[in-house]
Amino acid sequence: MRKIVLVTVIFLSQLSIVFAQELKCQVQVISQQIQKSDRTIFEEMQRTIFEFMNNTVFTNHVIKVDERIECSIVITLNEQTGSDSYSGKIQVTTSRPIYNSDYNTPVLNLVDDKFKFRYATQDAIDFNVNSYTSTLSSVLTYYAYLILGFDYDSFGLLSGTQFFNISEKIVVNAQSDPSPGWRSFQDDGKNRAAMIENLENDLYKPLRECNYKYHRLGLDAMTEDNDKARGKIIEALEGLRSLQRKRPDSYLLQLFFETKVDEIVSIFQKANPQNKRRIFNLLSQLDPGRQDEYRKIMQNN
Repeated sequence: MRKIVLVTVIFLSQLSIVFAQELKCQVQVISQQIQKSDRTIFEEMQRTIFEFMNNTVFTNHVIKVDERIECSIVITLNEQTGSDSYSGKIQVTTSRPIYNSDYNTPVLNLVDDKFKFRYATQDAIDFNVNSYTSTLSSVLTYYAYLILGFDYDSFGLLSGTQFFNISEKIVVNAQSDPSPGWRSFQDDGKNRAAMIENLENDLYKPLRECNYKYHRLGLDAMTEDNDKARGKIIEALEGLRSLQRKRPDSYLLQLFFETKVDEIVSIFQKANPQNKRRIFNLLSQLDPGRQDEYRKIMQNN
């Protein structure tokens, strides 16, 4: 399990070069749709983003090299709208290890399809949470802290709050940026601003509590007692009833089940008949759009 130690700023500065970076981030820039004879700009873009995500120290926590958060960023460029401006989408995924196993569980898998930014040759990506510098810097920093928030929430109850607060700060600082994604009232609430606003809203606290209970009390206990762990996962998901009743079309709720559907089916295909029926009935209420997927739980295996 990840062990996080709070240290003084002086001690951190001595160790940060060795193992204080928090993220182990794979980065890919897909640029096939851009008609350009010289492709080196895209190679440089990918390398610059990779270095930013993997070399930046985002917190004052010390994390060992083998305990860095595994995540990925895939940027698909759909159009070059100017000499150094692009539009496309960014996919962000993160996973975390399960105790006493070699299995990594997906924690977050989202696609932000309102991504417009500028990048020119030799552009640097500046890390600054206190002021706005560029769209690219703000988006990457926002998602870095979102990754940290979701990861920490999965290990400790509401432990990601400190990082969601920083993501919110980045949104506030980016209000002068005309590019999409920074205003919660746009895009039917499926954007960066609305997401972080909801994550900090008490109405969505059951979802964050579920993140912790599902992973820490459920999945992390699977190697000790499968049936008991499945029971904890059911209890975690039952906590989402209140949110589903109040916000049945919640983007964050949809995102959770999009990320977890395959895993939940796999876990409960091996459950006893009572838990199979219990989880199927629950999921049919919480996530009715994927009921056909959940029917696989009821099949004999």
